[in-house]
Amino acid sequence: MGLFDALFGGMEGSGRLTSQEAFAGVLMGATACDGHIADDEVHSLVVALARMKMYERMNDKQFGQMLDKLHGIIKKKGVEFLIDGCVEQLPKGLEKTAFANACDIVLADGVIEDDEKEFIDKLRNKLKIESKAAKVIAEIMVVKNKG
Repeated sequence: MGLFDALFGGMEGSGRLTSQEAFAGVLMGATACDGHIADDEVHSLVVALARMKMYERMNDKQFGQMLDKLHGIIKKKGVEFLIDGCVEQLPKGLEKTAFANACDIVLADGVIEDDEKEFIDKLRNKLKIESKAAKVIAEIMVVKNKG
């Protein structure tokens, strides 16, 4: 651990993530898990977050700053580091919601790559979602994204 990590903590000097950042971070991780962020995945992320009540009081500037912060963490520390921090701060009861939205995002471009499959499997484990429920969620997202 470096000097600045010790002084400012692992999450880019800001301490723990807020519940809004944690949920958005899971989705941001889904957009970046294959090594690049596709426009259709970002669009799915923004649409998903904009519909949620937990973001209704955020103005555009705050929303953009939150996404920039999460993207910065990915660039400096990686997707897995971000996801670990997000899982810790994710509000209880939103695990399946975050998982469903992450599945939706990785399927947004119509193709699921090996990196994305691995990400979804790891996310399921970290969120402690049983495999039967995860399978149902994934099947629904596949149907939603067909065509």
